[in-house]
Amino acid sequence: MTLSKPSLAWPLVVFTLLVIAGAAWVALDRRPPEWDHANHLERALLCGRDLRTGDVQAIIERSSFYPAFVPCAAALFSLLIPSHELAAQFVMWLALGFGILATYLLGRRVASPAVGAVAAVLFGTAPFVAYIVLRFQLDLPLAAMVALTLWALASSASFTRRGWSLATGVLFGLGMLTKPPFAVYVMPAVLLALRRIRHPGVAINMAIATVIAIVVSLPWYGPRALGLLAQVTARSGKQAAEAGQPDTLTAASLFFYPRWFVTQFGVVAIVLFLVGLVMAARRRQGLILVSVIAPFALFLVIQNKNLRYTLPILPAAAVIAALAVDALRERGRVAIAAIVGIGAVAQVAGTMFAVPSVGQLPGLAVPWVIQSPPMLDDWKQRPILELLERTAGSAPATVSVVPNVDYFSVSNFRYYALRDGLSFRWMRAWDAAPLGVDYIVMKSGAQGPSWTAEKPRRIGERFETDARFAQIFPAIGEFRLPDGSVATVRARRIPPSATPPERIAAAVAAAVRREIRAFARDVDGLDIVVDGDADLARGRLKQLTITARSALVGELKRADAALLRVHDLRITATHLLVDPATVVERGRFELLDADRITVEQGRIDAADLQAFLSGLRRFRRATVVLENGTAVIRLQQAGPDVSARLRFMPADDRPFMLVADEVALGRLVLPSALVNWVVRNYDPTPRMAARLPVPVRVRPIAIGPDAVRIGGAGEAGRR
Repeated sequence: MTLSKPSLAWPLVVFTLLVIAGAAWVALDRRPPEWDHANHLERALLCGRDLRTGDVQAIIERSSFYPAFVPCAAALFSLLIPSHELAAQFVMWLALGFGILATYLLGRRVASPAVGAVAAVLFGTAPFVAYIVLRFQLDLPLAAMVALTLWALASSASFTRRGWSLATGVLFGLGMLTKPPFAVYVMPAVLLALRRIRHPGVAINMAIATVIAIVVSLPWYGPRALGLLAQVTARSGKQAAEAGQPDTLTAASLFFYPRWFVTQFGVVAIVLFLVGLVMAARRRQGLILVSVIAPFALFLVIQNKNLRYTLPILPAAAVIAALAVDALRERGRVAIAAIVGIGAVAQVAGTMFAVPSVGQLPGLAVPWVIQSPPMLDDWKQRPILELLERTAGSAPATVSVVPNVDYFSVSNFRYYALRDGLSFRWMRAWDAAPLGVDYIVMKSGAQGPSWTAEKPRRIGERFETDARFAQIFPAIGEFRLPDGSVATVRARRIPPSATPPERIAAAVAAAVRREIRAFARDVDGLDIVVDGDADLARGRLKQLTITARSALVGELKRADAALLRVHDLRITATHLLVDPATVVERGRFELLDADRITVEQGRIDAADLQAFLSGLRRFRRATVVLENGTAVIRLQQAGPDVSARLRFMPADDRPFMLVADEVALGRLVLPSALVNWVVRNYDPTPRMAARLPVPVRVRPIAIGPDAVRIGGAGEAGRR
């Protein structure tokens, strides 16, 4: 096994050593999974349940953005491996192995076995690869799929070889099922192959490969075809702005990836990469050049920045770097191999075990590796869950995890609860009031990233300054955390009031009247009825009924909120929970819980409905025409316009369900089997139901030419 005659043994040795180092790290580490890591582990558990019940539809529909390929692979391995975490780690090692092997094969295909061997070492021991292989994320499997697809594409000789072209199509489809951005890394090389499209055989092979890729990926992407672009846009722009990342085309944004590329790829790899770029250009290695330069340039101008997003370019970058070795004689290759080997050991040891300790790269102000030694600390999720289980018993309960710290957030609590079979409902920090919250998990000190810390800080300040609120949610347990902070578990316990029930009822009615101003204006004929008995002293109301002849409703706190005019409105809430002292003494209505909120009746005139739709960002170019039983909606948008006939149907899991007929994209009328694929991207009711802390129901909805009526509102007037 020399550099003059390298073989598959090189990537196998590198992979074996990395797995041994990683296994030692996993055996020592006790940290909870962070954020997306925990979310993907949770999805793997859910996929395992779906596989056991044979619910394929649930697997396809469960996530709106991330495909199920990688989580379900972990679920399958969990059938053989007793630990879900180890099964997920096995998938990451498998992805690492395929990535190293594919990088070797790609380098050997475009240059020589020596290039493949060095490239495999550079990729497998890149600092960020050593970091990410220890976390169940989709980006390392994505990098492996990118490398495999580029190898198959190179082997197809620009789609001139039928067998390799078909393999490229299969791998392209599987890559899209790994993570949606897959096409960004591979399409530049595919487009480069179009220069040979003038040959009939090439066109046929490319067409067959395209069909195969579509067939493989269609079951997941079909239902999301229209909504996925909006999600990608939101993640790359809106969410990046909310996270406080620098604006696009600013120096801080443009230099993020160039500055961190050394940390991501390694010092030795970067030096070789700069030399290899010149050699790749001289040798006209267009496939690997565009596979690095094009996606790297794209991510430079996208506001959302994360080293995981450029990880999939590292296999092609490793091949380019290895080209520098290909130009050397045997003695020079041995010297470079020694340097690469020393750098590889230092990078992996520095990343996984902080040996040597992390230092800053001169002039770049970034570390030479991202240090991630095993963590032996206990973040107390298990004892907190045991306390919640003992306290709640068999009763259903909702738990709000207020902080958003990487090792102490709703993500890892929700995963651990699911893993241990606990049926709590989990939510983040609340906005206005802890509606439906039975237990609160808080911590002192750091609350998480700056863009999410405002709510936790506001909630913490309220507990410090509002003694009554602290009485409503007294502490039932405290736990010392590794960062020096203290975690506090609080349970909702309403102290009884000595105030007469009739006075409490009157105070509730007056407080509700004041609170309505935040949700409605131009209210005509407002009436509020409180139904209660002796339980009012404990804050329990049987029913609250709100009626109005007319009101303009919406999120009035938002400057750009769309408002809807509703007539003959009646809303009831049953079995409500409030704090009597807060209502009586402070005149503030803060709903803490309710069994159900029901829109009993209401009438929305056609003109008012059109005005409301025009105020919604996604529907500003929409028109609606009411007919007997249906609403005909036409939505002008980028690409083909959408039109459909909509009906409202009752549903158990949401306020109501939209049923669509005669759905068309432009002039193309969709078959009934495809209708749901389109409607689900515009139907707001599933998202509404997921966000609502208490169930909301709407009485039967009838559509007429002049208005939409709920519960028969306005029928007498119409007759």
